[in-house]
Amino acid sequence: MQKIAVRRVNEWDGPSMLKIYAPYTGTCCAPEAEPPELQAYIARIDRYTYGLGWLLCEIDSTPAGFCHLTEDRTAPEDLFSVEFQLYVKPEFLRRGVGRALWALMRDMLELGSRRVVTARVRPENRAAAGFFTAMGFAEAPPQPDCRLFRYELSPADPAAQRPIKPYLLENVDYERAREAAARLVRQL
Repeated sequence: MQKIAVRRVNEWDGPSMLKIYAPYTGTCCAPEAEPPELQAYIARIDRYTYGLGWLLCEIDSTPAGFCHLTEDRTAPEDLFSVEFQLYVKPEFLRRGVGRALWALMRDMLELGSRRVVTARVRPENRAAAGFFTAMGFAEAPPQPDCRLFRYELSPADPAAQRPIKPYLLENVDYERAREAAARLVRQL
């Protein structure tokens, strides 16, 4: 039986995550034409891990995919709205890795009282559009050069004045969501 973990990342995960991300750069699947330098990527992980969140899925200690959040480009001043990005190694596609990462991130966002998640997909990236549709995202009016998908969250505290950062969530809630997400990855 394979060991599956879906968890928060740290800077030590940077090299393996960059290996997953690099093949996507320069394609319709990534916002960058070239992979960033490792130190710049690690700095990016440090910047967003504590404020917004990065997650990693490992199968038998091998990184299979990751996801992260950034500020929502359509509403950068809205603290309750974020943008979701997801990358999975090709050999782990169609095994539930993306579903598991999204499930944990969604649970963390809802526990943190966030309200909206968006995802940008290039028009030619039908696989990503299909994934987001299957995960319950609704297509919003298109943006220049991309399709925009939107997911309305069910915040734990709809009246919260500020969202709770991912690393400040109650550990018992995080662990429960993490274990549930790991069960979504299909064993070989």
